Amino acid sequence: MKRICFLLLTVALLGGCASLGGGTGTPFSPRASSQAVKVADAAYVSGDYRQAATLYERASRKELDSVPALLGLGRSYIALGQYVRAGNALERAHQLSPRNVEVLTELGFLSLSRKQPRKAQVFYGDALKIAPRNLAALTGKAVSLDFLSEYAAAQKVYTQALKWYPTDFALLTNYGLSQVLSGQIGAGTRVLEELVRDPVRGDTVRQNMALAYVLDGRDADARAVLDGVLSPDEIEAKIAYYRKIRAAAAAGKPIGYLVFN
Repeated sequence: MKRICFLLLTVALLGGCASLGGGTGTPFSPRASSQAVKVADAAYVSGDYRQAATLYERASRKELDSVPALLGLGRSYIALGQYVRAGNALERAHQLSPRNVEVLTELGFLSLSRKQPRKAQVFYGDALKIAPRNLAALTGKAVSLDFLSEYAAAQKVYTQALKWYPTDFALLTNYGLSQVLSGQIGAGTRVLEELVRDPVRGDTVRQNMALAYVLDGRDADARAVLDGVLSPDEIEAKIAYYRKIRAAAAAGKPIGYLVFN
C-alpha cells in the first residue's frame, strides 16, 4: 500500500484511494529520538524510503534497544514492500515497548499490507485500549472491518471517530468508500465528490470515485473521473475490474476483499 490507498494509511486500498493517516508518515517524538534517528526521519518524510531504511539500519545497530529506530525501520520496509524485514523490526520494537501505540498501529498497518485484516484488528484494538482516540488506530480498525465486509461495524467506528476528527481527509475518504461498499452509494458518493475537489489531495480520491460510479452503473462518469490520472489502457483495466466487483455485489457476495486486494 503506496501507504494504504488501501485508499490507507498512504496505505493503498484501491491503489491510490483511501488512506490510514495518523501513524503512517508522521515524524517521531524528538524526546525519544537520537540525532541519527532524526536524520533518518527526515529521509522518510521526504519519501526517500531506501535512504531512510539505510539510515535507520545504522541507527538501530548503534542503539540496539532504540524503539524509534526500529519503528522507523519497520515503516521504511513496509513502504518498500519488504514485509518480512518490517515485521522483524516492528516485533522487536513491540517486545521493547509493548504499550507503544505507534508500534501497535504500525503492526496493524503491516497486517493490512499483508492482507490480514483479522490480525490487524487485534493490533488496532490493543492500541485503542491504551489510546481510545488515536486516529490511526480508529481508521485502521474501520478499514480492517471494511476489508471483511463488516460495513455496519466499520461505520460505527467511523462515526465515532468523526465526532473527534470531523474534517480529517483520510477518515472521511474511507468513510465515504465504506458507505459505497455497503450499498449507500448516494451518500458515499456525495462525500467523495466533495473530497475530490480538495486542491492538494483530491486526486487520491479519484479511484474510489470511479468505483462508486461503476457500482452505480455510471461507467462513463467513472472514465471521466480517471481521465488525466491514468492512461487509457489503465482506465479500461480499472473499469473492467470494478465491473467484476459490481457483479459480485449484485450476486449478494461480500466485496471487501475484492476492493482491498
